[in-house]
Amino acid sequence: MTTRSALAPAATPLIWSALGPRDQISVTGADACNFIENFTTNKVSDLNVGEGCASFFCDARGWVLELALIRRIENGLLIDVATGHAAALLAHLDRYHIREQLELRDVSGLEAGVVFLGGASVDWLQEQFDQPLPERPQNFISGHLQAGVGLTQPLSARLTCFDWYGADGFLLEGAVAEVALLTAGLAATAAPLSVEEQTARRLRRGWPLASDIPAKTLPQEVGFTEQTICFTKGCYLGQETVARLDALGHVNRQLTVLTVEGEAPVAAGAVVTSAGKAIASVTSAARLESPPGWLVMAIVPLQATKQSDSLTVDGRPARPAFTHE
Repeated sequence: MTTRSALAPAATPLIWSALGPRDQISVTGADACNFIENFTTNKVSDLNVGEGCASFFCDARGWVLELALIRRIENGLLIDVATGHAAALLAHLDRYHIREQLELRDVSGLEAGVVFLGGASVDWLQEQFDQPLPERPQNFISGHLQAGVGLTQPLSARLTCFDWYGADGFLLEGAVAEVALLTAGLAATAAPLSVEEQTARRLRRGWPLASDIPAKTLPQEVGFTEQTICFTKGCYLGQETVARLDALGHVNRQLTVLTVEGEAPVAAGAVVTSAGKAIASVTSAARLESPPGWLVMAIVPLQATKQSDSLTVDGRPARPAFTHE
């Protein structure tokens, strides 16, 4: 690690955003990994300490309960979920916990997170973090961020390669009070991304939040199947539906990012129509600067995306930007 002062701003401003306190569940004990393996679409039992994956938790019918970031820690797993969702997922898992040697704990609010994006942020982290940066998405390393930028002493932190908002992204997590000092120091050198800018980056990546996944949604309808579903692992809750859908070879609808013409705001809840018929509702939206317009996310029937000339959002022409299968 170099000795350039962490108080000195990077030559190119850092791109960062505070995510606030994290909603997390820790699962520790001899049976922790094998137990969670029975409830997730991805394979977690083979993860080594420092490795992670994105995965769905489903109910018995195969409908998505949660899209989570799961990381292998010493003596178990750390499950990161949407704000306000940890208690419900913990209750779901606890219903099946009988004799397994493990402890399920809601550890929400103990840590806060900051997302760093872009090459300048990578360079800065390489200089200020005392461990090599993880290279594979969802993998992480524990270490310390050098004192400075609001910190009077090194910050003990977990740094995860985090691609939900684009390439060259990292999620730094540490104690809430210490991360608050860091974000205050960062704000003095570079303004954080606005909520709208953060949403725009996420939509360009195509990654959903919990609010983008309505009830009775199947994992393959969300997309990112290769990153979130293992079709060769053993049985898990909801697997029969997921496997049957894989055998059919396609879904009838999918989470889709659409571009919408015009500068007037588009809000969550705006109606998506095809040939004059309402087919979906917008779940996330962000402004596009050039060309002027909006990016929105919605679960859209695939047949409608093939007839994109008739698509509208809030009465304005729209077209599919992409889906993630």
